[in-house]
Amino acid sequence: MTNPGISIYNFTSYREFLHDYYKEQKRRNPSFSYQIFANKAGFKAKTFIYKVIKGKKALAKSSTLKIAQAMGLKKRETDYFEAMVNFNNAKSISEKEHYFYNLQSLSKRYEASVIRKNQFSYFNHWYNVVIRELVTILDWNEDYKILAKAVDPPITPGQAKNAVKLLLELGMIKKLPSGKYVQADKAITTGELLKSLAVYKFQKQFMSLAIESMEKHNKELRDISTLTVGITEEGYHKLSDELKNFRRKLIEIVANDEPADRVYHVSFQFFPVSELPKKNTLLKAPK
Repeated sequence: MTNPGISIYNFTSYREFLHDYYKEQKRRNPSFSYQIFANKAGFKAKTFIYKVIKGKKALAKSSTLKIAQAMGLKKRETDYFEAMVNFNNAKSISEKEHYFYNLQSLSKRYEASVIRKNQFSYFNHWYNVVIRELVTILDWNEDYKILAKAVDPPITPGQAKNAVKLLLELGMIKKLPSGKYVQADKAITTGELLKSLAVYKFQKQFMSLAIESMEKHNKELRDISTLTVGITEEGYHKLSDELKNFRRKLIEIVANDEPADRVYHVSFQFFPVSELPKKNTLLKAPK
């Protein structure tokens, strides 16, 4: 690649990659411009690449190859760039998953790439978040059978062991010299595209668990309710703000509720179940 300061394998968004590539070229050569970049790629419109970076246009396959050649990408880098474009442009979750794993197979074993894959794996299995809580409140004495059985629904000891290993690698838990596990205040940052895909799968899994809970747990052990209302766009914003305020209050209550002896999952589901007015762009999924 013509730009050794930037590794394409550290990106999952082709727009971010193009943005950083352009900035680096501009830094190295002040006369470099979007028009020069577009001309080099064979585009008549000098603003084409600028609009792509700003999200106003998407790359087609033919455009992808032209830009890859203009940047001097090698064969593997070009394949990665094409997979990144496909991943970003994919409409369905199954498509995004396919191209995500394609990205992983093409990426070189840079540390950032491995970390990003682990971060994705954290959300990929619902029980990872449960294990993160259980290891600190359960007297399991390194017995993964006990740990796995404590998860509801139960998982395998192998899954429990892999979850603990992942949490340690991500720095989300740590083991003290005494053998006790404690949580580390570590944030997960996957980047917006991976975060959206991972969190979607995560939320979908917990929705399935909520249905299972309705059939398995007594009402005294769960609180699942629904409310369907007719509101305006202004009403939506007010209710959304109230939910945000309640989430903050919930976190405050949990922080002062010690010592914990069980793990619960709390979900908020607030979505349209009718057609929105055409003038209303609210809640439309980002492209």
